Amino acid sequence: MSITRCVDVSAARWLERRDEEWSRLAARGPVAFDKYARLRFIPDPSNPGQREGDAQRDPEGLSDNEQLGVVLADLAPFTGTPDNCYFCIWDGWPSFAAADALPKISIPNRDYFLFHGTVDDCADWDAQLETLLQDIGAPTPAFVWPADFAWCVTCDIDPHFASIGAGSDAIDRLLVDPRVDLVIDDPDREPPYYS
Repeated sequence: MSITRCVDVSAARWLERRDEEWSRLAARGPVAFDKYARLRFIPDPSNPGQREGDAQRDPEGLSDNEQLGVVLADLAPFTGTPDNCYFCIWDGWPSFAAADALPKISIPNRDYFLFHGTVDDCADWDAQLETLLQDIGAPTPAFVWPADFAWCVTCDIDPHFASIGAGSDAIDRLLVDPRVDLVIDDPDREPPYYS
C-alpha cells in the first residue's frame, strides 16, 4: 500500500472537536491516553533562553522523519488497525501549492491536509511523500493515528520534539528503543522549549 491524499476528511474531524486549546493540541496532542512521552529530535535546552540553533544535533543521527518512522514501527503492534492509519500534514509546508483545492481540517491557527496509509508506510515516509507531492523534502506529519485510536503522535512545526500518547505498554516499549531519544511526558506540565 502507499500513502494517498484523502478527499473525505471525516476521519480527522475528531481533531476539530477537541476541547484542548489549539496551541496545546497542535504541539502536544490530545489529552486522551494513559501515558505520554516526548520524542526529542534534539536535546532539551540546557539553559533558559537557549536558541535552537545552538543545540547540538548528531550529524550521523536519524532525520526527524526517520525518528518518527522508528517510533511508529514500535507503536504498530499496539494497534488493531495498522493497515488503516491517518496522517495530517500542515498546509503551510512549501510542498503544497497555495491554490491546492483539496479539503482540509482546521483547528484555530492551523489547517491540515489528510492522508491515509499504513503504519508501515512511515518506514519510507520521505520517499513516498516526495513521490506523492512531486517535490523534494517530505514534510513531517503533524498528527498520526490508527483508525482504532490506540495512540496518537503529534508534531507541530515549532517545538523540537514530537509528543506521543498511548497505552502504558506502548510508551514503555518506546522508552527502551536506543535508536531514538524519548522521555516520559506529563501532559499537565509544560516541557522546556527553545527561545
